[in-house]
Amino acid sequence: MWIQGALLRRGLARVYSFRDNRTLVADMLALEADAQSRRLGIWALPYYRVRSIDGAPRYVGSFQIVEGRVRSAAMVRGHAYLNFDDDWRTTFTITVAPRDRRLFAFSQAALAGFAARRVRVRGWLKSFNGPIIEAIRPEQIEVIDE
Repeated sequence: MWIQGALLRRGLARVYSFRDNRTLVADMLALEADAQSRRLGIWALPYYRVRSIDGAPRYVGSFQIVEGRVRSAAMVRGHAYLNFDDDWRTTFTITVAPRDRRLFAFSQAALAGFAARRVRVRGWLKSFNGPIIEAIRPEQIEVIDE
């Protein structure tokens, strides 16, 4: 029996992967999405709801799933940034460090493709020029409006 799958299927866990163990993340995200759409388990509780970018600052210091529309994307000194407002110094941002960018295949053109897209990101919400999640693996960022 696949314990992680069983927990996700019942809505008793959120997907959290590691750099060195990403094999079944796509399957896990599908199970989580199904449980979330049916509001099973933790998905029925306000604490586990997907956060908006406006609500993100209240949850700094915790693992969250945040959703919003990317306003702009940029590469600065090797770091990739997905900004959700023109004022990137105070509002929510996703960043990818240079050491992790190779997993994402982020070129400037690929980054530009995120502009105006609705995305969902999961990870530890920190504060650095506003709320920020550092994505270390591609599975953390989901494009919602295909």
